[in-house]
Amino acid sequence: MLSFLMLQGNATPFFSELAIALRAAGHHVRRIAFNGGDVVFSHDVTWFRGRERALPAFLEKIIAEDKPDGLILFGDCRPIHLVATDIARAHGIAIWVFEEGYLRPGWITLEPHGVNGFSALPRDAAHIRERGQAPWPPMHYNPHSDFLRRAVYDVSYHGLRVAMAALFPHARFHAAVSPFVEYAGWLRDWTGRLVRKPKDAILPQGPFMLVPMQLDGDYQLRVHSPFRGMAEALEQILASFAAHAPDTLSLVVRRHPLDPRLTDWEGLITQRARALGIAARVYFMADGQLDPVLDASEGIVTVNSTVGLLALRRDRPVKILGEAIYDVPGLTFQEPLDLFWREASRPDAELLDAFCRMLIQEVLVEGDFFTPEGRALAVEGSVRRILSAYSDRARSA
Repeated sequence: MLSFLMLQGNATPFFSELAIALRAAGHHVRRIAFNGGDVVFSHDVTWFRGRERALPAFLEKIIAEDKPDGLILFGDCRPIHLVATDIARAHGIAIWVFEEGYLRPGWITLEPHGVNGFSALPRDAAHIRERGQAPWPPMHYNPHSDFLRRAVYDVSYHGLRVAMAALFPHARFHAAVSPFVEYAGWLRDWTGRLVRKPKDAILPQGPFMLVPMQLDGDYQLRVHSPFRGMAEALEQILASFAAHAPDTLSLVVRRHPLDPRLTDWEGLITQRARALGIAARVYFMADGQLDPVLDASEGIVTVNSTVGLLALRRDRPVKILGEAIYDVPGLTFQEPLDLFWREASRPDAELLDAFCRMLIQEVLVEGDFFTPEGRALAVEGSVRRILSAYSDRARSA
């Protein structure tokens, strides 16, 4: 029998269902709740109600009692998870990190050690080609968006987190912006749509580069990039475009579909573009489908969005400004941004195919976190992936 210590998941029943499946397979699972929201999707949990400085001693006590073989968590940049993973490494405990899928839709990420900038995946072509030999698996799941279900899960989680605040007096939520402030932004946007028709995206007639925005609160920006926020990244991109892009090239900035509408990005971008003398060549895309715009673009500039990997798979040149698992020579543009506007190069198709095969073989699981059918598939695949790792170790011992 194996033993697992499970920390925070995302705002869905996925971690609860994963714990049930591991227990049904005959293994011990202890879940930790750090706030009331963790309780809503949990069964049989241990509560941590202390201050953050008491967390190491709390975890050490549990490790001494349970002797866990693995630590399971969602996202490895939350403060409590940084503490826990440091302790786990000191004890030689395997770490299993879930995240949104590197390839989307239809996949989730389950990676040992760490994800994104903390990933142990190779960044050189030789190792990628060596490890990317497995055949593409058949897909069993037809992914689809379920925004309403996702919203209900999110509101339930944070509503109970607030309702139970007195029981977790020292809990601190990891997000940079309160979810309730984000909800207010969404409500204001939806209310506005009732009284005015949303504007259709106006795109340039000639060649253009695409900038897919990321969320300000995303740890991809906060931890795995040199920027403090999206505004700072846009400033660098616009300044470089103004100084070095050919006059025939335009720039399209696309708002993130989950942006909470707290910042007037269109106004900010328009104002800066005017100051740089490029307003006629800079377009803002508030809504609309990504795929046709990506197909029409000459390439993309991104901090480290997974849209970059989607663009590579569509044979588009990509420039990365932060840390990304796919920022590999032969896949992305490795020279400075100032040169990208004129010298952008397409990815090596063979290397990209090996890279995606490696991801599917080693760190991706089919399914999603939100729909019942997607979660069932993801739970099944995750249990199989986790338990097979321990079987492999036992055989090689």
